[in-house]
Amino acid sequence: MRRLAITTCLVFALLSGCPAAPVLAGPETSQPRTVSRATDATKTLTVKDGMVFYDRVISPSRGIRFPAGIYLLEAEDASYWYLRSPSPLEVREFKSGKVASSRTALGGIMLGKSFFKTIGLPAAGYLDAEADGKVALWSLGGEFIRLEGSAWSKSF
Repeated sequence: MRRLAITTCLVFALLSGCPAAPVLAGPETSQPRTVSRATDATKTLTVKDGMVFYDRVISPSRGIRFPAGIYLLEAEDASYWYLRSPSPLEVREFKSGKVASSRTALGGIMLGKSFFKTIGLPAAGYLDAEADGKVALWSLGGEFIRLEGSAWSKSF
């Protein structure tokens, strides 16, 4: 539990520079990942018009925006490919239905290599971490996968 609290603080510190952070809830996650650099021009993910996901349908408290463009493969591990966003991701917090804060961070979309290996987390939004690591920040489940072909596509 202590590790989760430390990792949570690290994720929010990366995003906002604040020393303390609230507990992550909903689709948000905080999973440090060790990755290896990878390049393969045949592996890209294209987000057509940008995508926004919220932690709740009614009265969201947080949201993440993935900008439109071509996401290029930059890293991988045994379970995921990490595809870099063409511009920073935007993370917003809401209070009483209005944007209370907004910040950007470098990252992208991590996409599972195998359905069976990543069934619990088929995709996620990630941020850069120390020493070429990544932090899975926002779980992208079935809703994201169902948008393949209409809101996003992959080249592989």
